[in-house]
Amino acid sequence: MKRRAFIGVIAGGLLTSPAAEAQQAGKVARIGYLSLGTATTNAALLKAFLDGLREHGWIEGKNVAIEYRWEGAEKSALDALAAELARLPLDAIFAVTTPAALATKRTGTTRPVVFATVSEPVGIGLVDSLARPGRNFTGLTTINRDLMSKRLEVLKEAIPGLARVGYLANPGYVIHQAQLAEMRASARGLGLVLQLAEARAPSEFEGAFPRMAAAHVGAFIVQQDDLFIHNRLLILDSASKRRLPGMYAFSLYPRSGGCMSYGANAEDLYRRAAEYVDRILKGAKPSDLPVERPAKFELVINVKTAKALGLTIPPSLLQRADQVIE
Repeated sequence: MKRRAFIGVIAGGLLTSPAAEAQQAGKVARIGYLSLGTATTNAALLKAFLDGLREHGWIEGKNVAIEYRWEGAEKSALDALAAELARLPLDAIFAVTTPAALATKRTGTTRPVVFATVSEPVGIGLVDSLARPGRNFTGLTTINRDLMSKRLEVLKEAIPGLARVGYLANPGYVIHQAQLAEMRASARGLGLVLQLAEARAPSEFEGAFPRMAAAHVGAFIVQQDDLFIHNRLLILDSASKRRLPGMYAFSLYPRSGGCMSYGANAEDLYRRAAEYVDRILKGAKPSDLPVERPAKFELVINVKTAKALGLTIPPSLLQRADQVIE
């Protein structure tokens, strides 16, 4: 082979991505998808992830196959579902949330794993550091604890005279105690009394709200646990019955009828996670891909819900909102 032709072959090989090679050769990449909830409760988030894959040339049913494992409401099933995925010949696993990522870690798999809504990836041992994950896990963190004080501040501004705030939390959540300590400290700093209402399962939601109402809270905040996210309609129904304004971590809640939220855009996190999967499918190592922190946090207010609860949101707060739902 002539030297020029040889160089052309080498250069062509370097410029052709594995994604393009897979398309040309008819190969199909395989990824696992592990999440709480169901395809129905996760419809908007799943769409964001698939849209993100499509933006990078990966189309389900064409050049990428996805093995879905939905846990439903019982977290005990996660370990079994994670083990199923770990046994499959997958190129990567998308273990979306903190429970899913930890269940995947417990399998001991060495396959690349991407996560999207994990609050404390370093603290729970998924990565060595955000800048240098050092292991087979990487993805996006919501840095939830850093936002607790801000959410309380917004609630206090939205409800003049607010003195007591409920905190709906799951004591079984892996970082529950750390989050609770941060929440209590933030409440004290703002002159608020925090009323803890715990729930380990959807069946306990209904009992948690009477406890908050009996404590005369003027509003409540929901912990960023996936148990609550995937059962948000039950929470919103209970809050409506007690006429309690709620502050949530994601805009999924106010778009479903909740009062307000402050945090990262969940759909954007899933879409960005697709980019991590794309880079891994193209040869990148998770250990070399820094964990990404959200660049923007959005305030979303459902004015219709606020009015139904007898709450008038101050104009100054509405002006700062990224989205106002009428």
